[in-house]
Amino acid sequence: MKKLIRTLEHKVRVGRFGLPVWTMALAIMAIAAVAGQAVGPDLSGEVTGKAGVVVSQTVVLDAAPATANTNDDYIGTRNDEGTEFTVAIETQVGQNSGFSLSVGNASGASANAVLTLNVPAGLDVDAEGTNDASSFAQLSKNTYLFVVDNSTDSSTVDITVTVESKDDAAPGFYTITGKIIQVAQ
Repeated sequence: MKKLIRTLEHKVRVGRFGLPVWTMALAIMAIAAVAGQAVGPDLSGEVTGKAGVVVSQTVVLDAAPATANTNDDYIGTRNDEGTEFTVAIETQVGQNSGFSLSVGNASGASANAVLTLNVPAGLDVDAEGTNDASSFAQLSKNTYLFVVDNSTDSSTVDITVTVESKDDAAPGFYTITGKIIQVAQ
């Protein structure tokens, strides 16, 4: 045992540096243990990875909502995806105003969608499908189900929304928001 300890205490000289034999033995064992780690995956031929996939809905607004009445102060915007919009109309009590939505279908088949309007108190709305909207039905007070054919032309108006202020509505600027959500057939 004493002989083994003396052997491990000897130094191996590399140039002007001297290292104990036991440190060299540990270094060689560590290199041997780690060397097998890199060889296994490299030689197995496996390739792994991850890919993110985003599925967007195909029924979207082709453009921002357009006004149907040029006598009112009006503005309409849509989000980047074309699934939500905001319309602000200045109107008078008892006056009918409105806007139109041009809906497009980017898929190769007819698609179903739900239009949901968020209408402030003091306004009544009525939506109707025109032109390319082959079916249009009211589900609740401000919710509509519609079908858009796959041959939708972005230059046609698909939905017309009529806005009427109630007799007891306060004068002011009203904002209507809406969302189009594609649903399965």
